Amino acid sequence: MKARIGRAKVPASFFTTSTVKPHEQFAAWRESIGVFLDVRVKDGEPPSFNANVEGYLLEDVFLSRCKAGAQKFDRPALKIARDSIDHYMIQLVLDGRIEMYRPSGQLVVPTGGLVAFDLAEVMDTFNSDFDLISIIVPRRRLAPMLAEPDSQQGARVDPQSGSGKLLANYVVTLFSVAPTLTPAEASLAARSLLDLVALAFNGAALKIGDLPELVRQAELLRVQTYIKERLADPRLEPATIADGIAMSRAQLYRLFAPIGGVAEYIREQRLRRCLTDLLTAKHAHRQIAAIAYSWGITDPIYFAKAFKQRYGRSPSEVREAGLVLNERSKNAASSGDRLYEEWIASLA
Repeated sequence: MKARIGRAKVPASFFTTSTVKPHEQFAAWRESIGVFLDVRVKDGEPPSFNANVEGYLLEDVFLSRCKAGAQKFDRPALKIARDSIDHYMIQLVLDGRIEMYRPSGQLVVPTGGLVAFDLAEVMDTFNSDFDLISIIVPRRRLAPMLAEPDSQQGARVDPQSGSGKLLANYVVTLFSVAPTLTPAEASLAARSLLDLVALAFNGAALKIGDLPELVRQAELLRVQTYIKERLADPRLEPATIADGIAMSRAQLYRLFAPIGGVAEYIREQRLRRCLTDLLTAKHAHRQIAAIAYSWGITDPIYFAKAFKQRYGRSPSEVREAGLVLNERSKNAASSGDRLYEEWIASLA
C-alpha cells in the first residue's frame, strides 16, 4: 500500500502559461500562502512569476518543496495571535538565499543553509529566487527534544558539521521517497527526521529575543490552548476562562485586545472547527445543527448568520461544496492532490 499521506500541489495557475498573467499567478499564490504568511514582491507587482509547491504529510509533520521567484515573507504579531499556529518551520535552502531581519541585525542563510523559524514569533524575511524544502512540525512534538525550545527563531545549523550534513542529506532523500512510503514507513521516517532536527539544532548557536514579548506570547498561547481544549463546552466564556487559568478578567481582556478580544477568538475557533467538519466526509451524515452544537454553539440561527458572515456561504452551501470535493478526491485517489492552503490551514 502506497503512503498517500498527502501530495499537495498548488493550483495549476501557479505555473507559468501563456494564458495566465503574472499578476494573476502571484495573486493566487499570495492567497494560498497567506493562510500563515503575508507575501509580497519587493518592488510592486512581479513582471513574471512562477511557483511550484509539492508536499507530503508524514503523521503530523508537513514536508514540502517550493520553487518560486523572489518575494518578501512576513509573519506579523497580529497574524500570529489570530491563527495561533504553534509550530516550528525548518528550511533547507537548495538554491537562493534567505535574508532575515530582526532587531539584532540581518541574518543571511545562503544556499545549503539550514535555518529554523518559530511560527509563534514575528518573522520578517526576504527570499531571492529560491528552491527550498520546508519541515513544519508541531511544537508539542519537537520542543521536548530541544535544549532551548523557546529560542529557535533564526537558529542556524552549520551545513558543514556532521549533524548538519546528516540532516540535509536525510531531508533531501526523504522528500524524494515520500510518495513511495507506506503509512508505517512514513511514521518511522517522521520520527527519524525529528531526531536529526533535534541533534542538529541542539548544537546550533541560539539567541533569545525580546524577553517581555516572548513572555506575553507564551502566555497568550497558553490561554489559546486552554480555550481550544474546551471549545465544545457551551459555557466557555471570558469569566470561566479567567477562573480556569487563574487570571483576572482584566488581564485576559488586555491579552486578547490586539486580536479583537477573547470572545471573538472563541467564535473564530468554533467556526473553524465547524467548517472543517462540514467539509469532511465522515461528518456528512450529521445534521448541521448537531455539528454546531458539538463545538459549543447552541443557537442554530446565530450559527447560520455568523458562519455566512465569516465565510461568505451558508453552512448548507459549504457542506454541498464539501461533498463535491470529497467525490472529486475519491475519483483522483491515485494522485492524492490537495490544495496547499488546506494543509496549512489545518495547522491552526
